[in-house]
Amino acid sequence: MTHTSLKCCALPLTFAVVAAGSALASSPTSAATTKATYKGAAEDFRWGTMQVSIVVKSGKITNVKPTYSLHTSRSELITGNALPLLKQEVLQAQSANIDTISRATDTSGVYIASLETAVNKAIKAKALK
Repeated sequence: MTHTSLKCCALPLTFAVVAAGSALASSPTSAATTKATYKGAAEDFRWGTMQVSIVVKSGKITNVKPTYSLHTSRSELITGNALPLLKQEVLQAQSANIDTISRATDTSGVYIASLETAVNKAIKAKALK
């Protein structure tokens, strides 16, 4: 075989390999790489109601979104200070096993209770381990 005829045979083979690789790469993504949101139970406490949702992607908690109603300006102040710290704890721990925030014990307690149900839903869906 000459050098020219080798190119003629190798070029279609190269395209076939590239096409096969593209087909494999574009196969449906597994559940572990999809992004999903899991909502915890709405928990009532003396300052209002709180529900925590987690966003899970590739087996990791990537975001935490609490929704809440508050009754007083004091509860708004306490919650506003505690929520960023609680979120940071969750993202670091990658679980509901986090510490409560000093001076926000009630807020932390309902946050963690709601978070636990969200995490359990994600574990049951096999999005988290």
